[in-house]
Amino acid sequence: MTPTTSTPRTRRSRLVVVVAAVCVVAAVLAVVSAVFWFLAYRESSSASTRDDALAGARQAAINLNSVDANDLDKTFADIESSITGDELTNGLNDTREQFRQQFADTNVVTTASVQHATLVGFSADEGTAQSLIVLTTDTTKPSGTERYQSTLRLELADDDGTWKATRIQPIGKRIPLQLPQSAPTDPAAPADPAAPADPAAPADPAAPAAPSGGQ
Repeated sequence: MTPTTSTPRTRRSRLVVVVAAVCVVAAVLAVVSAVFWFLAYRESSSASTRDDALAGARQAAINLNSVDANDLDKTFADIESSITGDELTNGLNDTREQFRQQFADTNVVTTASVQHATLVGFSADEGTAQSLIVLTTDTTKPSGTERYQSTLRLELADDDGTWKATRIQPIGKRIPLQLPQSAPTDPAAPADPAAPADPAAPADPAAPAAPSGGQ
């Protein structure tokens, strides 16, 4: 048999086929990499948006449940910064003056803090979310201090990059909480021997008489 000889045209054809195959593989790898990058970016972006929504829910719950009767302008400003939509905005505007009259000169200060918060619904495409919040409020007034725990459901909307409440709904009743108390003084505790004697305290009749200075 006569051995097959490789002509320049044949070698060029093989080279073209190899280069084309390499290009196809490179193109496929580029597409796959782009798809994985897009999916990772989308997942990261969605997680970041969820975190923003939850942070907005926490802040809205605090602002909507905190009052400083000594600075009502700041109280209203904080509330306005955390609400959007007709329901809450109109509700605030309709009750603003009544609110002022109710708290004027009362020196009441209510401070809210979030104990637990979670999203129970979220749609990045629609820019909406729903959250459950467990909240405690400490209210200081001239008659004393009281603490309550509340559970709230908040509906939120993305308002130009800031998540704000569109509706707030209490769940159940507020629960009164016991405030921490300082330990009472034990009247049976022994006196401190190093403490100076009280000159106004009555003399103990059972104590021995002090020796006189004369002989």
